[in-house]
Amino acid sequence: MKQPLVILNQLFELEQKLKLEQLEEKVTRNLQRIWNAWEEEGYLCKNPLHENYSETRTDVEATIIGQEAKHMVITQVIKPIIFKKEQQELTLLQKGVVMVERK
Repeated sequence: MKQPLVILNQLFELEQKLKLEQLEEKVTRNLQRIWNAWEEEGYLCKNPLHENYSETRTDVEATIIGQEAKHMVITQVIKPIIFKKEQQELTLLQKGVVMVERK
């Protein structure tokens, strides 16, 4: 079970680097095909960037940047949230690792 997580994390990191360097559009079709192949195997990779964060959220491990506030948002994703879908049931395989800041 560990190898799919390693591959998915590396794919996510590669995609983020391509976006940062504005090179993603050159390989969008290829990346989408790879993500689709993983989804066909039941793996779902979620990028929670810009989603609201609260202490009750159980699908991410967060580091708070600055002062904690009532309304926090995910501003950086180190590792995505990864699920495995089997027989219509989702199982959390990996919590996302994120940075959060006040809105």
